[in-house]
Amino acid sequence: METNTAKWWTTKVLLTLLALVTVHPVATAAGPDSSVAGLAADSASAFGTTPADSLMPRPLAADSMAPCTADTAGADAVIAALRDSIGRLNRTLASRTAADVPAGPDSIYRERTRRYNRFWTHLVPRQFSVQFAGSIGLYSLGVGWHYGSREQWETDLLWGYVPKKHGSENHQTLTIKQRFIPWEIYLGNHRRWSFSPLTTGAFVNYIYGEGFWKSEPSRYTKGYYGFGTSVRFHVFVGQRWEYHIPRRLQRIHRSVSFYYELSTCDLYVVSAIPNRRVGLIDILSLCAGIRWDIF
Repeated sequence: METNTAKWWTTKVLLTLLALVTVHPVATAAGPDSSVAGLAADSASAFGTTPADSLMPRPLAADSMAPCTADTAGADAVIAALRDSIGRLNRTLASRTAADVPAGPDSIYRERTRRYNRFWTHLVPRQFSVQFAGSIGLYSLGVGWHYGSREQWETDLLWGYVPKKHGSENHQTLTIKQRFIPWEIYLGNHRRWSFSPLTTGAFVNYIYGEGFWKSEPSRYTKGYYGFGTSVRFHVFVGQRWEYHIPRRLQRIHRSVSFYYELSTCDLYVVSAIPNRRVGLIDILSLCAGIRWDIF
């Protein structure tokens, strides 16, 4: 019974303080008499007592224990509502205080710092890819970024490797790929799978190693080739399937994509135009890959 009585008076004091802060800010500024009067009035209206006895504890008779017990049954709910009201008041005051702060050297510094952090945050890779074949090496892997209002633009930076058994020696490649996804179709009611019927773009590939050069060696007559062999420009089209991992199961990445692409390069196109014996299948290169979206 003593616990119920203590909870009752705790609730009564907290409600009185809330009334003093939120209901009578003008009265408090006007003077102590009006504040006390408002406090007594709120206490009287809240607890059904007169202003004279609202601030004074009354002795508890034996027959008054039951009503007190019934009233304290909802004390926890009253305290929770009181905390919520005080929290909203604090947030309102904080927002008004922030709006009233004039722009100065400190605010300019914070804005510059925010832009600086946002710039470097955008440079963090958002996806990882592993690819097989595709004119950039037998195996290649790299990082990438997706952006745009619908994440329809992607940029990949890939390192490739060509084993010696597929050439005169081991070769390494470096590729920068730009991809555009016009639209994406979600499959099923749960939207776990999506299909991109068209992915297209271009990439530039650089090949390291002996036998590949940017300008003609001296052993060739000047203008014999007319272009270097270490840098190639490609265009491609393809399709992609993506599995969106449920949020409760996400650990390292949010989705996994499987894709294929058909590509060709400037050298193949230039060679095929005057030579009718070179067919379309001779100038196309096929690749397949997996991509993991981190965030």
